[in-house]
Amino acid sequence: MITHLKIRDFALLESVDLDFSSGLTVFTGESGSGKSLIFDCIASLFGGRCSTANIRTGKEKYSLQAIINLKEQPSARDYLTEQGFSWDGEEMIITKELYKDGKARVKIGDSLASTTHLRELGKRIAEVHCQNEQLFLLEKSHQLEFLDRFAHLESLKAKVKLSLHNFRHWKGKLQNFDETLAQSKTRLEALQFEISEIESVSPKEGEEESLLQEERFLANGEKLAENYRHILDELAEKESSILKVFPSLLHSIEKISQLVPEKIPLREEWEEVYDRLRSLKATIREDEEELFFSPDRLDMVQTRLQELSRLKRKYGSSIQEILEQLDQKRMEVDKWTIEAGDRDFLYQKFDQSLSELKELAFQLSRARRNALSSFEEEVQRELADLGMDGAKLQVVLRWEENPEGEVEENTKLYYLNESGLDQIEFYFSANVGEKPRPLRKVASGGELSRVMLGLRSVLGKFSPAPQILILDEVDSGLGGEAATALATKIKKLAKNSQILLITHTQQIAAVAEGHFCIEKFTENGRTIAFAKPLSYEQRKRELARMIGGKQLTQGVLKAATDLLQKKAV
Repeated sequence: MITHLKIRDFALLESVDLDFSSGLTVFTGESGSGKSLIFDCIASLFGGRCSTANIRTGKEKYSLQAIINLKEQPSARDYLTEQGFSWDGEEMIITKELYKDGKARVKIGDSLASTTHLRELGKRIAEVHCQNEQLFLLEKSHQLEFLDRFAHLESLKAKVKLSLHNFRHWKGKLQNFDETLAQSKTRLEALQFEISEIESVSPKEGEEESLLQEERFLANGEKLAENYRHILDELAEKESSILKVFPSLLHSIEKISQLVPEKIPLREEWEEVYDRLRSLKATIREDEEELFFSPDRLDMVQTRLQELSRLKRKYGSSIQEILEQLDQKRMEVDKWTIEAGDRDFLYQKFDQSLSELKELAFQLSRARRNALSSFEEEVQRELADLGMDGAKLQVVLRWEENPEGEVEENTKLYYLNESGLDQIEFYFSANVGEKPRPLRKVASGGELSRVMLGLRSVLGKFSPAPQILILDEVDSGLGGEAATALATKIKKLAKNSQILLITHTQQIAAVAEGHFCIEKFTENGRTIAFAKPLSYEQRKRELARMIGGKQLTQGVLKAATDLLQKKAV
């Protein structure tokens, strides 16, 4: 519950500090005194809309703070723990400041937070029904909770939730397997292509160096052959070749040496040259005969080198690296080989979990529909007791068709969440003869508050954990017995919930444990609203004002005293 509320510079509320107790606390005052501003502040603290228009004129910001006792709020405590917020004891302080530039500063405990955090926290501890905010009843998930609690379906809904989690577990496993299988197929195809590409070339270590050397030799073979042939031609093959004319030269040298004996050494030198030329001819002949030149072989060598070069561009900078890559790819093939039987097992689990989920979801949906008529009748009776004789609440349940839905029925797929297949909408008509329309579109603040009270009264002992109920205009248009009946219902609800309520009805104001009067005054040309707690005597006078206006006669004061003593119950 809220134990303390502090407001600074919010519209007419310059400085307000309020202490609250459990049970019912009412706010009364003249019309236009600023009662709803108090509730706007509380709604804003629980994540409701905020506007810079609410910053008091001349101020830079408004500041709101509440101390919340979380002793009986396990859902709120769990949420705060999940989000990493800490607090001491049983109380948590929440603070919200809004500046003129539109920036908001939010704190939960000592930690900075977001408006979303406030909104999620507010959903767990408070129902706000005021002129500017509807944070609970209009949410479809909460509407479904009312029906489920009435029909005692919490246990079955918990089974659906657990079954859905189990189904999604196996669905995720199967999807991951199929994704892995698809990746495996793609990767295996790539590996097999790469292995085949390398194996088709079949590179060998040292091969490239040998081929390069052979390529160099073959590339120069034609020129070598031409030069060898030219040498042989000039040396011995042509008619006027050196070796063919050399004997005639020797004959002439022989004649000279005979005529001039001193030239005999010259003859010997020429004979040595002749012998050397014949020896060179034999050597060159051998070299020519050993020379192998084949254009076809050169083309084969160059083609092979191109294949090796292509592999190097894709798989490594050397033949050794390519062969290492080949070994790695062969081992990787084993890694990506997945047994088909594994999928059969996962699909069996998936199919079993889906069948179980469908059965539970159908069972839950049938149970809800079976409870609709009695639920609507009970709510209608409660609304009549609250002064809404012609009002009618109609519950519409439907399944949401979705092409990606998980549950199939009559060839159609339907969306399913943790609450089952059903999507809910409360339809409402305030008067006989009016066509029911969505509650969120047609109900006023006061009507919404009374619908909520009617629903809570129907649920009775099946109410959720104690929460904070903030009600505005709940008694709009009521008087006499209807107002007394409403006061009785609110008093009963306040036994398990903290209720903060703005009222114009003396019967309701009389049953409250706490009573604040909102007043306003003018000072230095500025209007200021404030809230003051009322003592017993002050409450009598306020009730008398509510009964008889400003004329506080003895009869009116006595009536107010009787109300306080009887507590209207």
